[in-house]
Amino acid sequence: MALEGVIKKSKENTRQYIYRVLRENIMTLNLKPGESIGEIELSKVLNVSRTPLREAIVQLIEEKLLEVFPQKGSFVSKINLNLVGEAIFVRETCESRILKMACQDENEDNVDELISKLEKNIEYQKIVLNFNEDLHEFFTLDNEFHYILFDHYNKKNSWKAIKRLSTHYDRLRLLDALEKTNIKATLDQHIELVELIKSKNIEKIESSVEKHLLNYKDMIKKYEQKYPEYFCDK
Repeated sequence: MALEGVIKKSKENTRQYIYRVLRENIMTLNLKPGESIGEIELSKVLNVSRTPLREAIVQLIEEKLLEVFPQKGSFVSKINLNLVGEAIFVRETCESRILKMACQDENEDNVDELISKLEKNIEYQKIVLNFNEDLHEFFTLDNEFHYILFDHYNKKNSWKAIKRLSTHYDRLRLLDALEKTNIKATLDQHIELVELIKSKNIEKIESSVEKHLLNYKDMIKKYEQKYPEYFCDK
């Protein structure tokens, strides 16, 4: 088992360390959906005892990122399409609202500051695509683009709640990014969202957000056929 990010951070206790490493490897698809997670092997790889390991596993089970089957062991949760749908429902509602706030913001200096942050992020996205860089980095920038909106209007906790609900959706989004299916469309849609803020085109917000969040939808059957072991619907 080759895990990434295994250097322990100075302020982490053992349980926090195990939790972070496992969660990061699950969310980056380094640990694949449906992959077996052996406690004995993990203890050796991370050089930890079984008690904090089990505590971290329980936390990841509660977040629906791990599943335990009696007499079989622990497994990375498959991408649940019902949970993907729930995450999209919440994100569509919240992101439409935050973009409408930006369109209705009468403080032009505040809006200009927001646009500047978003456009800077977009330029970094272009660099990653133009130089064929690591698409994990593009995915990180994609998330940062949306975070900027929530952070700018003091809705960090709302964003955190969205991310907690989006673990299955985010793994599907990352798979889509790594397949390079909708990368250019994602970038173009980010540019479009900024243009909507500039023009205060509030009427088009909901349809644009829906289109953006459902980029993967036309490809889902292809992914289910290519990676059938990654998906479930219950």
